Amino acid sequence: MTFFNIGLPADLRLSLRALIKNPAFTAVAVAMLALGIGVNATVFTVTDAVLFKGFPLVQRNDRLLYISNGNCCISYPDFEDVRSHAKSFEGMGITHGTSRVLNDDAGFAEHIDITEISSDTFTTVKQRPIIGRDFVPADEVTGAAPVAILNYGFWQRRYGKDPGAVGRVVRMNGVSTTIIGIMPEGFSFPQTTDAWLPLAKTAEVMNRENTDTWFAFGRVADGVGIESAESEVRGILTRIETAYPANHKDYHLTVQRFSQFFIPNAAILYGSMWGAVGFVLLIACANLANLLLARAMGRSREISVRIALGAGRWRIIRQLLVESLMLSGLGGLLGWWLTTWGVRAYAAAMARRESWLVLDYAMDRRVVWYLIAISIGTGILFGLAPALRLSKLDVNVALKDGGRGATSGGRSKHFSAILVSGEMALAVVLLAGAGVMIRSFLKIHNASMGINPDHVLAGVVYLPDYRDPTAEARQSFYDRLLARLEALPGVESGATAEVLPTWGSPKFPYELAGAPPNEYGDRPKVSGVRIGPGYFHVLGASVAAGREFTDRDGPSSVPVAIVNQRFASEHWPGQDPLGKRFRLFDGTTPEPWLTVVGIASNIVQNDSARQRIDPVVYRPYRQNSGGNEWIFLKTRVPSTTLMNAFRREVAAVDPDLPTAGPFDLQEHLEMFWDSRFYGSVFSIFAAIALLLASIGLYSVVA
Repeated sequence: MTFFNIGLPADLRLSLRALIKNPAFTAVAVAMLALGIGVNATVFTVTDAVLFKGFPLVQRNDRLLYISNGNCCISYPDFEDVRSHAKSFEGMGITHGTSRVLNDDAGFAEHIDITEISSDTFTTVKQRPIIGRDFVPADEVTGAAPVAILNYGFWQRRYGKDPGAVGRVVRMNGVSTTIIGIMPEGFSFPQTTDAWLPLAKTAEVMNRENTDTWFAFGRVADGVGIESAESEVRGILTRIETAYPANHKDYHLTVQRFSQFFIPNAAILYGSMWGAVGFVLLIACANLANLLLARAMGRSREISVRIALGAGRWRIIRQLLVESLMLSGLGGLLGWWLTTWGVRAYAAAMARRESWLVLDYAMDRRVVWYLIAISIGTGILFGLAPALRLSKLDVNVALKDGGRGATSGGRSKHFSAILVSGEMALAVVLLAGAGVMIRSFLKIHNASMGINPDHVLAGVVYLPDYRDPTAEARQSFYDRLLARLEALPGVESGATAEVLPTWGSPKFPYELAGAPPNEYGDRPKVSGVRIGPGYFHVLGASVAAGREFTDRDGPSSVPVAIVNQRFASEHWPGQDPLGKRFRLFDGTTPEPWLTVVGIASNIVQNDSARQRIDPVVYRPYRQNSGGNEWIFLKTRVPSTTLMNAFRREVAAVDPDLPTAGPFDLQEHLEMFWDSRFYGSVFSIFAAIALLLASIGLYSVVA
């Protein structure tokens, strides 16, 4: 066999020898490719998790469809109508997110996340407890013995993975409940949760008007197309809306797939990320093409000798493409290592996010095939142009000049210039995209909330209805607790409120005294926040006119309210709002007329991005007791130093009550996770792109 008839093994040996002979070039080329391939495979892995794989340990996520009003909710009777008429599903289930206060002898009282589920939920997602048993239809019957199944992580954290936890009787909201099972490690459906309870079919649950966070889903049967199942469900939902128009006048039921339901903007966000890393890979390929073109000048004599000895054009192209593919293969191997760490970093960052959605970021076969595909594709992409150019060498010129001038003509220089220009253009686009993300974060970061949260400690104390059901008992509890907390060394003053600033607050229909009355459904709505005396002082806000609430604003006194400047300017422009009257409605029932006693500065509510000021009405909690209260402490010392003291005082008042927090309010309100995180991600992509483009520019100039 002659030299020019030898096959691929010889090409591999020659390519390996050429790469070893030029270690600096090889190292730079592999590093650039590893960066490009690594960030691409990382984004593909997380995109695969978000758009396709869905929940960990839920088999065939792509066969699950979700039924809702476009947001989250569907009534249980509507769900039962769908389940009884749909023929395309092998199983359907419904869940409801809530919470409980857990008490047992394993530790302190704890407020835990609970998901109430229909008995066929785990069967539909094809999972079962690793210890104990699943729910059965009898568990759903009203009056059945209360039972619970624990999340693996919660079981590990609270009970140390003790198998004896199954069969243990605990108290949930004061009700004795038996633990009957433990789900597999890593499984959580359809959100992060500590335990699952059977969804009892009470009269409240079976009310068609009750759409309180019901989450319905179904698994499409094997052999049935997803589109066919979607079409069938849409037809059933249309019939339900026609049969019960009053219950669906404000929303329409729909069927969606995983990414549509859980992450509506995921396709846009992750598509943008994919485009960004695609730019990075293109820049790396352009760099390699330029480097290979420059390197071709030194190899032109070698290639000319081979051509002179009888090597055909395809033989030369094949040899050079094998070298390129070997480079991209090495880059792919190193890129795989970078992908592993990149995915781990992304998953760790997502785990720190306050999110109820659990995703599976494990690298599977699709990721491996994608990595192989882009490794081969990039090798061909950056290697083809230099290979074609070298295969068309003028042998006489190359041998005569020793390689000089054989590949350095005007067209080669022009092609290199185009590649470098393209690299810089792509890098600028990425920098601009990162700039937009960072600008969005800075806009949120610098926006005013209307308060000064510095040196403010915040925590919520859960006071279940079964413990203190009356308004007087709840007021007495919070009065005692607040008095103890204000007496702590380092505490300046304290106050209570039902929600944090920037958080969503209840909205109520209202009407102004003297204004023409509106019919139900046509009344405007305003955010209402229940607060205690000293609220504005503790949070560094101000009352521009009038007064704050005092302890005298109780049940027996005249009903009063404080409105923010936005509400006052909308309804009484050019007038003195003090003394004006309005009333709120609880559904269709009017509440007592409220007299305005103060005008507060605008505090952001209902907008964590701080870009919108809503009209807000504040009412004294002594006249509107109910629910749990956030406690705010203005401190003279760093607020975080008082966290343990806060917990001790709560336990001193009632050792069975759980708390959320406490935490430093300023740090908590500045957790603009999405803008900051994705701004950082795009900045990393842009920095890599700029680095690669700079290397490419330097290599051409050099």
